[in-house]
Amino acid sequence: MSNHNGRPLLEFDHVKKHFGGLFVTNDVSFSIHEGEVLFIIGPNGAGKTTIFNQITGFVTPDEGDIRFEGRSIKGLRPYQIARRGIGRTFQIVKPLANMTVLDNVVLGAFAHTASKHQARKEAEEILALTGLDRWRDMLAGALPLAARKRLEIARALATRPKLILLDEVCAGLTPTEAVETIQLLKQLRDRGVSAIGGIEHVMRVVMEISDRVIVIHHGQKIAEGTPQEVTSNPDVIEAYLGSKLEV
Repeated sequence: MSNHNGRPLLEFDHVKKHFGGLFVTNDVSFSIHEGEVLFIIGPNGAGKTTIFNQITGFVTPDEGDIRFEGRSIKGLRPYQIARRGIGRTFQIVKPLANMTVLDNVVLGAFAHTASKHQARKEAEEILALTGLDRWRDMLAGALPLAARKRLEIARALATRPKLILLDEVCAGLTPTEAVETIQLLKQLRDRGVSAIGGIEHVMRVVMEISDRVIVIHHGQKIAEGTPQEVTSNPDVIEAYLGSKLEV
């Protein structure tokens, strides 16, 4: 579990964003501490992806601030934010299809080293960690879905993130593949990836690996707490989970 002493790793502070007349992020605040796994859940269209896009610089907030390690990252370009130590995966998996699995990960490592030897060495370690080494020489476009999702995680890890944002990494996976992915996510802390923020509809993943859960509905935060607290919250059940929670 996380240690909440000291300053949070990421602070999302009273952030507002609207497109036209619609607030997609309406005065949302939360923070992530080192070593913590935080999940953001909510119905489709609730504003979760917009929160990710604001943290990673693809969308700039209208109001509020986003701080990483105490420094504002609001308004920085995505590559600048990535260099600070925030990695992300995408809901729609986007490997470089015509490059091998190994080369996809090597490319990520070049974010922090100019040495081909060092980049390749790190990429090989990450392929071993993520169980992708048997596919290392395969073109990324030929991988099955579960392996492509792992490759997204591997590519993000190669950039040496302190915080990794995981966008529905278990969507579309079989229960067995989801369990394997959960095991992988549990290992990320051992690599010094000190916090994981995530968007996930597979509640079993959320229940198994999160320390805290935030629920977003219509662009607002309606609940925050442990997985057990959140999943028994009447507002959350009504807004998102339905009458019965499937875990």
